[in-house]
Amino acid sequence: MNIREIALSLLEGYEAGGKYVNLALSSHITDSLTTSESSALTALLYTTVEQKLRYDYYIAALSGRSISDINLTTRNILRLGLCQILDMHSIPDFAAVNETVKLAKGRGERSFVNGVLRAAVRKKDDMPMPPKEKNYRRYLSVKHSFPLWIVKLLSDVVGEEELDALLHFYNTSKYTDITVNRIKTTPEEVKDELLSHGLDVYIHIDTGLTLRTDRSFNPENIDGFRNGRFFIQDTASAIAARVLSPSPSDVLVDVCSAPGGKSFAAAILMGDCGEIHSFDLHESKLSLIEGGRDRLGLKSLTVSCRDALNPDTALFGRADKVICDVPCSGLGVLSKKPDLRYKSEELIAELPALQLKILTESAKYLKDGGVLLYSTCTLNPKENEEVVRAFLEENGDFYAVDFEVGGLSSKNGRLTLIPHIHKTDGFFMAKLKRK
Repeated sequence: MNIREIALSLLEGYEAGGKYVNLALSSHITDSLTTSESSALTALLYTTVEQKLRYDYYIAALSGRSISDINLTTRNILRLGLCQILDMHSIPDFAAVNETVKLAKGRGERSFVNGVLRAAVRKKDDMPMPPKEKNYRRYLSVKHSFPLWIVKLLSDVVGEEELDALLHFYNTSKYTDITVNRIKTTPEEVKDELLSHGLDVYIHIDTGLTLRTDRSFNPENIDGFRNGRFFIQDTASAIAARVLSPSPSDVLVDVCSAPGGKSFAAAILMGDCGEIHSFDLHESKLSLIEGGRDRLGLKSLTVSCRDALNPDTALFGRADKVICDVPCSGLGVLSKKPDLRYKSEELIAELPALQLKILTESAKYLKDGGVLLYSTCTLNPKENEEVVRAFLEENGDFYAVDFEVGGLSSKNGRLTLIPHIHKTDGFFMAKLKRK
């Protein structure tokens, strides 16, 4: 089975089963593929999923048929072909067309796929688009391959004048952030090691923990990662840990901790002293936290399976700090998880009620004077400011506390990181203190 056949199989499974594309891909990256083949498959699959809304618009325009009238397998074949023609410039057009047509079954389907892809080659520098002047949001929806409801929501958040830049950033950002385990090493030593591997490393926002390189790389190939001197974590999450300002004597509870990054950063800031309880609802994810903890050599962190809606009563009133990073729509991490853009708008509408319940339950861990960090990786105000406002209205013994980290300042104890402005994940955080 060649790369295109594997990609088609994975697309079929992704569309039919609702699997996350990274999970579908990881199950098929095997020793039978070379490193270059694995990289090609990853690029082809991720780009096709990310850009499928744009490709579907082109397919309908080039074929003169409604996209819903084209069966899913044929649609996926055409998406793969368009991906190679329009977005994978190392592949010659003739090879992209000829090899993709081979995926089709039967003379009729092959003829149809061949016709659409050859039309795309002819028009690749002037592909059909919705008129920009008539409906700007619809135009951006197709240009950047985002569902219209997300485009409208983000427009309300950042303003229409910033919308194009934000969506472009989601589709093009390639940086990787590194959090340094200062218990074992220093940022300078990690920087030197990464430089020796050809990575141009610098400080983007000064968290005291974080370095950045403007490319992706496999950390498993670097001794410093394998030996626990650093781990991969977006600067936004490192900022959140710094906002909490944990102390070495603290009792800290992280209620939705997988894969563990904020717990790890907090433990490092605490000098691996104190007491950290890392909980997560999904038992299958606990190994991620445990593996990272053990690799980093952190002794202060215990890991348990627990539903955040069913908190541990033995810890009520004991915690100095609580991290409440709730399940969210993920609209701030669309550059890293392209399939999240196709989540159901209806399912996302149900999240704020859940988030408020988790925040309310998590607050029970805090002692008087304790501090809670509420955070999400979304830009949706209903999951962010509105949840915090509702919590404060219902809990008069809490108030918001302003903070500063790395030159960034909160307003009324809240801070939203906008990807194309701050060059981080889209992230919301609020610092709340019990009186």
